[in-house]
Amino acid sequence: MESTVIRDKIRNSLKGRLFYTFIISIILTLFSFGFSLINTLKLQTIANQRFTDEQYFIEIEGVLKDIQAPLISYLSLFSTQSLSKILKNSEHISSMIPQERPIYNNELELTKREIYFLIDSYLGSVENIVEEKRGRKVEEYSRGFEELTTLYNYILDRIDSLSLLGFRHQLSEYNNFLILFKKIQIYSLILILLVVTLAFSVLMANVNSISNPLYRLSDMADKISGGNFRLDDIHIDSVDEINSVSIAFNKMKNGIRHYIDELNHQKDLEKDIMAQRLSNLKMEQVLKRMELYTMQAQMNPHFLFNTINTGVQLAIIEEAERTADYMENLADLFRYNIREKRFFVPLRKEYEGMLSYINILKIRFPHTLDIKMNIDEKILDDFECPAMILQPLVENTIIHAFKDSDNVGSVLISIRVVDHILEISVKDNGIGMSSDVIDKLLIPHTHEYKTNSKVMGLENVIQRCFFFYPGEEIVEIISNPGNGTNIIIKIDPEVEPCIEL
Repeated sequence: MESTVIRDKIRNSLKGRLFYTFIISIILTLFSFGFSLINTLKLQTIANQRFTDEQYFIEIEGVLKDIQAPLISYLSLFSTQSLSKILKNSEHISSMIPQERPIYNNELELTKREIYFLIDSYLGSVENIVEEKRGRKVEEYSRGFEELTTLYNYILDRIDSLSLLGFRHQLSEYNNFLILFKKIQIYSLILILLVVTLAFSVLMANVNSISNPLYRLSDMADKISGGNFRLDDIHIDSVDEINSVSIAFNKMKNGIRHYIDELNHQKDLEKDIMAQRLSNLKMEQVLKRMELYTMQAQMNPHFLFNTINTGVQLAIIEEAERTADYMENLADLFRYNIREKRFFVPLRKEYEGMLSYINILKIRFPHTLDIKMNIDEKILDDFECPAMILQPLVENTIIHAFKDSDNVGSVLISIRVVDHILEISVKDNGIGMSSDVIDKLLIPHTHEYKTNSKVMGLENVIQRCFFFYPGEEIVEIISNPGNGTNIIIKIDPEVEPCIEL
C-alpha cells in the first residue's frame, strides 16, 4: 500500500513525468540505433570474410611457389638445402588446408574443395618426384616434373578463378544488402520520427499541465498588483510542484491582505504623530530663522564701532582727501550692511562690500598692512554665498592676526572654483592659532550656546555656515602658532541650503 502511494506521488510530480518521458525516449532511440548498428556490423562481416578468404589463398599461392622453385633447384643440383625447403613448405601447406571437406551446393565452396584436392595431388606428386630423384630415375622424375608443373599452373588458375568468383559472390551479396540497408534506413527514419513525435507530444502535454496553471497564477498576480486583494483562493489540479506553488500563492495573498490591513490601521494611528512632528519641525525652522537674523544683526555694531572710531581719529589728525575717501567707503559699507537683509546674496555683492572695507583698511594702515587679492572676477556673477561672510573674515584677520606684531601684515584673499566647488579663503602671516582654538571654533553650536570667544566675528561666520550646510565640511582652518592662518570656506552649488530662504 505504501509503495503504491510512493509510485503515485512520483508519477504525479513534474520530476517523475520528465523522468519517465526521458527513459521511454532513450529506450526507443537506443533500439533504433542498435538496429542500424547490427546491420552495419553485418555488412562489415561480409567484407571481412571476403578479405580473409583472399588473404588465405594468396598465402597458399605463395607457399606453392616456395615449393616449386626449390624443387627445380633440387632436380638440377641435388641440393639438400632445397630438399629441406621442399619438405618444410609441404608440411606447412598440409597444415593450412582443412582435412574435412563437406560438399556444399555453393559454387564458391565447391571451387575451394576442388583446390584442396588439387593441392593434395600436387603434394603427392612432389613426394614421388623426390623419391625418383633419389633413385636416379631420370626419365620418370623428368616426366613427373612436367606433369607437376602443369598441375601447379592449373592450381594457380583455379585460385585466380576462385578470387574472381568470390568477388562476384560478394558483389551480389553486397547489392542484396544495399537493398535491405535502404529499407532499414527508411524504417530507422520512421522510427526516429515516431520517437521524436512521441517525445514532443509528451513534452507538450507536460508543458501544458505546467503553463496553464502558471497563466492562471500570473493573471491573479496581475489583479493583486492592481490592489485587488479580496480575490478567492485559486485551486489547481496539476503536478505536485505547481500545486505546492498555488498553495503558497494563496498563503502569500492572504498574508499580504492581512499585512495591508495592519498597515492601514497603523497609518491611522501615525497620522496624529506625523502632524505633531510637522508642527515641531515648523517651530524649529522658525527658531533657526530668528537665530540667523539675530546672529547676522550682531555683525553690524561689531565692526561698525571699529570703523567709526577709525574715521573719528583720522578726521581729528588730518584734513585731507584721504578722509573724504575714507568716509565715502565707510558710507558704502554702511549702505550694504544696513540694506542687505537676505541670508544669501550674489557673490559680487559680497565682494563689493568687502572691497569697501579693504579700501578703508588701506587708508588706516598704509604702511603696515599688505592686502593682495587673487579673485577670478568671471565667476562673481555665477554664484551666491551667505551674506556677511567676506568682510567679517577680513576684519577678524586684521584685528587678531597681527596683534602685538611689528612686522608688515600680509593678507591674501582668494576666490576661485575648484572641481565646481566655490572656495573662499583668507590667508595671513600673523600669529596663528593653536589646535585647541581651531577645534572649538569648528564645533557646531545650538541656539542655547552663549559664546565668550575673543574671535566672535569669525565664530559667527562659521556657525552661520554650519546652519546653512549641516553635515558638510564647509569650513576649514589651517594654522599653527607663529605660522599664520588660512581660513577656507567651500560651498557646493549643487547642495541646497537646509533652511528655507
